[in-house]
Amino acid sequence: MPVRDVLVADASRRTTKHNAYVSGLGKTRRVVLWDTLLARGEPGAIRLVVAHELGHRRFRHVARWTVISMALVAAFVVILWALLQWDALLDAIDASGPGDPRVIPFVLFLGSVLELVVQPFANAVSRRWERDCDRFSLELPHDREAYERTHHLLALENLGDLYPPKAIYLFFASHPTAPERLAAGRAWAPS
Repeated sequence: MPVRDVLVADASRRTTKHNAYVSGLGKTRRVVLWDTLLARGEPGAIRLVVAHELGHRRFRHVARWTVISMALVAAFVVILWALLQWDALLDAIDASGPGDPRVIPFVLFLGSVLELVVQPFANAVSRRWERDCDRFSLELPHDREAYERTHHLLALENLGDLYPPKAIYLFFASHPTAPERLAAGRAWAPS
């Protein structure tokens, strides 16, 4: 998979958590590993995390998420435009028109409400993509033991909530919980 750079982020100055991510589109693709992961991670864990991030690249998650985000922003603009054509709404917020600065609190409120509506769906997509990349990280190096050790370590080091309440999971969890990931690792069979 073509990746332009593998970079190390100096995260240890602000956190002890371990993380990595993939970013960029086209020729700017890069994998970024946090120095905290490199300092504590064994080679099997680092291979696993890199494989997981390469899974995001392989499945084009960054590009797909960019398109989804653009569509959501466009939908928000259309909804906002339609609502600001409504004279009763403008009277209710005491604004003379869409260009009136008094619409700003309404725009922020509308954005918050719509984000609350969309967030469970966005998180469900994100969790599915994370599961796909977890599976990819198992299939690439074929190292179930490193997978289990790594996700156990990540749960401990990142102080993740192992069993969050359903509402918290629905609205705020963009990744599967550690028990979900460990169960998936145990159920994985090499193809």
